[in-house]
Amino acid sequence: MPDSQQKRPLDPSDRASASSSPKRANGPRTRGGWLPAGTAADRRAVHSERGTARGQKTRRHLLDAARRVFERTGYIDTSIEDIVKEAKVSRGSFYTYFATKLDVFRVLSAEVGAKVAEAVSSQPDGERLDPIEALRASNRRYIEVYEENLAIYDIARQVSTIDADVLQHRVAVRRAHIERTSERITRWQRRGVADPAIDPTTTAAALVSMTGNFCYWWFVGREDYDRNQAESTITDIWVRAVDLRRRPRKAWLD
Repeated sequence: MPDSQQKRPLDPSDRASASSSPKRANGPRTRGGWLPAGTAADRRAVHSERGTARGQKTRRHLLDAARRVFERTGYIDTSIEDIVKEAKVSRGSFYTYFATKLDVFRVLSAEVGAKVAEAVSSQPDGERLDPIEALRASNRRYIEVYEENLAIYDIARQVSTIDADVLQHRVAVRRAHIERTSERITRWQRRGVADPAIDPTTTAAALVSMTGNFCYWWFVGREDYDRNQAESTITDIWVRAVDLRRRPRKAWLD
């Protein structure tokens, strides 16, 4: 712990406040259970938002090193010492940027969530495009991102059972994915290429759950499927669920 970091123990009023405030109760603590305060905590806040180029590079280096260790060792068995050895930096450097290993993992988990959001929202879905082929491309990219980040997905599921922030982030990512999918189904319905009788939100939730859970068991659970067959089957299920057509159906436009 750097000498410059000030710390204070939880007095009775702190404990009462922590128990009534989920965010504070689950906030990062030092190794001794103290609430971080003072210059070290201030530096962490600055570096995570608007640090210097050198500081951002060091922070990125620590994140990349932590990811390698988490993927190799798992979350429970990883220590801060493992991370700093992998990064070849001092413990003091670690505490300049992060309070705990959980703090590091929260950032990594959020980054993966952002990659998934970008993957499923950046695919073209214009009026002139074949909706089934656009969907196929979107699902293929989601599968690729899931496979690229399968270790973090697996660890996030584990950590979400013990950390409220990671759980809330996973829920937020899921809700955003459902909302994007629901909006896409609604656009299809307006174009007359999807069944107008289905409920977009409920259908989106079911399809998102199906795809995510299938990918979990495929990549994390190591179930063996032919790549092309799996990708095709997932998209076929989506198509049948909303009765997606390549061209507008006149009866759905009337």
